[in-house]
Amino acid sequence: MFRSFLCIFSVFSVVGIVDLLAGSLKCDITAPIAILINAENGNVLYEKNARIKTYPASTTKVATALYGLKLKNQSLHNLVQVSHNSVAAVSPSIRRSGKHPSYRLEFGGSHMSLKAGEILDFKSLIYGLMVCSGNDAANAIAEYTSGSIPNFIQGMNNYLREIGCQNTNFTNPHGLPDPEHMTTAYDLALMTREAMKSPFFCDVVKSVRYSRPRTNKQEESILVQSNALLKQGKFYYPYAIGVKTGYTVAAGSNLIAAAEKDGRRVIAVVLNCEDMNQRYRSCISLFDTAFNEIKVKRRLFSKDHDFFSTSIEGGLQPVLSGLIRDIEFEYYPSEEVGVVADIYWDALDLPITSGQKVGHIIVKDQNQKQILKESIYSKREVNPTFSYKSKKIMNQMMMILNQNKTYIAFLLGVIILVLTFFQLGKRKIS
Repeated sequence: MFRSFLCIFSVFSVVGIVDLLAGSLKCDITAPIAILINAENGNVLYEKNARIKTYPASTTKVATALYGLKLKNQSLHNLVQVSHNSVAAVSPSIRRSGKHPSYRLEFGGSHMSLKAGEILDFKSLIYGLMVCSGNDAANAIAEYTSGSIPNFIQGMNNYLREIGCQNTNFTNPHGLPDPEHMTTAYDLALMTREAMKSPFFCDVVKSVRYSRPRTNKQEESILVQSNALLKQGKFYYPYAIGVKTGYTVAAGSNLIAAAEKDGRRVIAVVLNCEDMNQRYRSCISLFDTAFNEIKVKRRLFSKDHDFFSTSIEGGLQPVLSGLIRDIEFEYYPSEEVGVVADIYWDALDLPITSGQKVGHIIVKDQNQKQILKESIYSKREVNPTFSYKSKKIMNQMMMILNQNKTYIAFLLGVIILVLTFFQLGKRKIS
């Protein structure tokens, strides 16, 4: 039995919605567009112009990796033959004139140096995509996983909308300039959070380097990470665990970054920055502010003051229950959000004794993820009414009769048979 949605601080009540006022981080950053979310639950900790559409540049590749792995997650060691269509490149001016499809590569763009006809595994293409930002790897992944690059783009856009990215439209898998290729910081955060549910993706995006294996066209080589947060140097951040850089003249300097400390994982997105210094410093400031937060505790229900009741058929009075300890909820101030508490009653039968477990309370966050579960116990005896006891006895007798129909019928048959023979015997004697 389940009850919810009534007020809580009264004797005869069932658990309802507990409102916690929304909070946010106070952080002064110079990036013109930014967002910070909790990677586990999706809570927005900070945002600045995060719902404005803009050009993402190579941060697009997070979506490409996400959708590519969704399609071929079990095929990491499958071999892929790179087509000429995937690696063909033209000058930026010719490509942007509209004479070539949006996915066509540009001379001078970032790449992992794939060659037409080269054969390598799908895993290496993902590393080439995310570690050294290979535009050629993006095209090869799209063509391999969907049969053609246009098919991949259509499927990826549909999938991104399914996971909540409502303001995203990608026209290619790598992020080279296109007037229609746009998204928001919020959408990039959503797709990154989804991608980071994959352990393989997480391993890839935190790699500082990757040994590209020998192929039929090239010798073994080393791919170097483009994210300075992961490498020793000016912008190194010890808690960084990814994710992706991006830059074009139109998009500015962009960065999706993730960091984890003391069990708290967060994702930052900064877009349209003037230079690398601004994008890295802004992310580091967001991370430091989040990791400096101290959890606070709030009591949701008290064992001394909060009681819950439900009527029970045949009971002389309602069931009155309570807790044996307080229900308390810990959270970071920037993530103070609404939680929902519901009570679930056990299948109860009379009589009920004092101290008997009669149900439990479950507290969930706004994403319906369970946070807490606590049992509730009867505060008093609940005895049955006389009519309920009588009805129960009658039901038990009927159940016995129903369960023993064959035996009872046999006995009745024997009795009838005996009586018949007895009657016949009397007639003969008379």
